Amino acid sequence: MKCIMILCLSLLCLLAACQPTPERPFVIQNDQEKMLETAQKVEGPQTEAEATQPDTVDFYERLGAPRLFQKKLSGTGGRLQVEVDAKVILPDAELPIIRVSPDRFDKQRLLAFADALLPPEAEFVTPEVMPISEDKTYYLRSKGYYVRIIQLMQWAIDHWDEGGSNHFDNDDSTRADVEKRLIEVLHEQSLAPERMPRVSREELQADGWWQATVDDAILSTIYVSSNPWDGTVERIEYVRSDHDNPNVIYKNEYPNDLDYRAAEAAAVALVEKLPIRDFALSAAWPEKYDTYGDGTEPCWRFFFGRAYGSARETVTNAECTRDEGYNHQRDYERLLVTVDRDGVAGVRYDAPYVIGETLAEKTNLMPFSKIEEIFDKMILVYDNNLNDGTRDKTHMTYRIRRVELGLVNIPEKNSESGLLVPAWTFLGYAHVESPYENGDFWTNGLKPFLTINAVDGSIIDREG
Repeated sequence: MKCIMILCLSLLCLLAACQPTPERPFVIQNDQEKMLETAQKVEGPQTEAEATQPDTVDFYERLGAPRLFQKKLSGTGGRLQVEVDAKVILPDAELPIIRVSPDRFDKQRLLAFADALLPPEAEFVTPEVMPISEDKTYYLRSKGYYVRIIQLMQWAIDHWDEGGSNHFDNDDSTRADVEKRLIEVLHEQSLAPERMPRVSREELQADGWWQATVDDAILSTIYVSSNPWDGTVERIEYVRSDHDNPNVIYKNEYPNDLDYRAAEAAAVALVEKLPIRDFALSAAWPEKYDTYGDGTEPCWRFFFGRAYGSARETVTNAECTRDEGYNHQRDYERLLVTVDRDGVAGVRYDAPYVIGETLAEKTNLMPFSKIEEIFDKMILVYDNNLNDGTRDKTHMTYRIRRVELGLVNIPEKNSESGLLVPAWTFLGYAHVESPYENGDFWTNGLKPFLTINAVDGSIIDREG
């Protein structure tokens, strides 16, 4: 865990900061009125096929876009290399501009998610509360639940120098500390009930942690955050077993020996059961998650985004936009499903929104040649933190493997609402090479290196 934290800190330092503002402003929201006016100036069909089949568009021909985009660029004295070998993914129908506003989770939606995620025989439970003294209380799970906890702690003690200590780095624990804690856990198990107290569906609230079980040994967790005003993201999260957390990814894994088609089928089948509509699979990556003692578990992580026919919202590992002087930062709606060898292991649904007014049924888009000119200039300066004088020996390589024209959610000026607008997103991985400790690593997931508004060519900040 300690090395992972170091890598994350290094990544934040190297990738999060921006260069001084170049000639072209980054922020799309500065002139939304002009952007909307430009978007609505749509000319007639470009081809005979589009005239006879108005619901189908050949954007490759209309925009002059290649099916494979390849090039190499270099900047910052050669210390930044950009290698593009990317499939270009375009919709086959017109792209709209749509206003959206935040949605809220309520008890009815919580129960609908629970029905989709949990086995029919699962029951909600709560810990047994046993006071020890005036300032200490036991929150006891079932005896069967403690079996797994004891196994993991014993594994860590027996393999302390071979990785066991990593599971206790955050507590600065020694082996003796864990041995002492194991004695306490064994005592807690002796006090624990065979069955945990049950919670009726009527007692559930639309905010907080809720656990359910079939056998009083494995506890599934559903967490709901329905109060975004306290600074948290409105979201619902499911973990099949709270002994592991598949929503916290350990690393990319290539190749992955799990059957992709079976994993995809499981993810899609689940999404069809959830109380949501108009979502489509946007991307998938093979990854691993830490099993807290048993090593790492290979899995597939599936990203789903909103779909409007063939027009889809582009989903990435970016979680929110930066606050650019308007109301607050904008969290991206996204649905993530993690599937391992035993099926769906975790689900996370962030920042749900409600579809509002359609401001443009179809939009006037810049030709790809103009988008390419903007890309060539901006990819070398946007979020490039290599030439600030502190990292003269650090080298970075952007490997862009996917270019997608889709919809991107941006904050609407002076409003809680947002706009879904057509945009080009250039996705890939970063390779960081540095002489400092743990300075050679790859980023996880598809990073949005650059997102360009397809209507006016301005840069959309997706880094949050």
